[in-house]
Amino acid sequence: MSGEETFLESFVEHISDLPSDIRRNLDLVKDLDKSSSDIVVKLRAAEEAYVQRAEQTVLNLTLPTRKRKRGVGTASEESNGDDDEEGDVPKKTGDKSSRGVDDIDSDILVPTTEELRGRIMNPAELEMIARLRREAMQQSEEKVVVAEQTYALIDETVKRLDGDLSKFEALLKVSGAFEVAGGAKPNDLAAIQVNPNSADWILAKVISQDVETGMYQLADEDVESNKVFNLPESQVVVLGGVDRLSRGDIIYAVYPDTTSFYQATVVQIPKKVGGGDSFIMVHFKDDSDEHGITHDKAVSMQHVMRVPYSSY
Repeated sequence: MSGEETFLESFVEHISDLPSDIRRNLDLVKDLDKSSSDIVVKLRAAEEAYVQRAEQTVLNLTLPTRKRKRGVGTASEESNGDDDEEGDVPKKTGDKSSRGVDDIDSDILVPTTEELRGRIMNPAELEMIARLRREAMQQSEEKVVVAEQTYALIDETVKRLDGDLSKFEALLKVSGAFEVAGGAKPNDLAAIQVNPNSADWILAKVISQDVETGMYQLADEDVESNKVFNLPESQVVVLGGVDRLSRGDIIYAVYPDTTSFYQATVVQIPKKVGGGDSFIMVHFKDDSDEHGITHDKAVSMQHVMRVPYSSY
């Protein structure tokens, strides 16, 4: 950074190409994703076609047979021999069985696994499936590389910003011009969100703030409550900084005679009363009477804040 160049100007110049770089990478990821999806569809179709063809081949397979004499080399022959010894009537010489006419059986020859594999395998189809798998894997790996490059771009920019902020803070401290942004003094009014998961905000008073950690200690403004809260900055809004309000603006304001904030719509811009505090006229949401009429209500500007992020 040159002597005449501010930290902001240096940072803006540094990130001037960042949006286009990120956009280019995101477009590339999108193109790779579409290409990968198309390849996966082709791969699934090829695998299903291969399996269906293999199943059909097996179902249509004609198995060869081998003829042999009935009972030859079988346990049944040995059993019959035993039965003869037990006194079974021997076969007559003139029987058909003795002449060998019906003594022929046929055995089905079941192919081995290797033989089945040889009939089913189609080298061309398998090569196409392997190629599609390689292409799908390559597309996925390219997407990961581009995503990592994009992350590195953003991470490097964030680190650069953190470094510039640290240098700028040190420079301000040396010059005596450093002030804690959003710092609060004791007795300042604040809106607090006791539960980070709740949309409810209540009025409280600052007791102290730890500048290093950003933690606040606050007292409930309800006169009947003695509660003290220790909350992070994300759940505290120091009041008194709202200006330039216009009719129709949506704000959060303390409902009269309570310490709770509710959504309201500005119906009249702020005005000072008797040279003292400024008041604003609002319509609170869901505050109509039995006739459906919503009446104007005056709220001190010290009890008003912009709509908190948690309520969007």
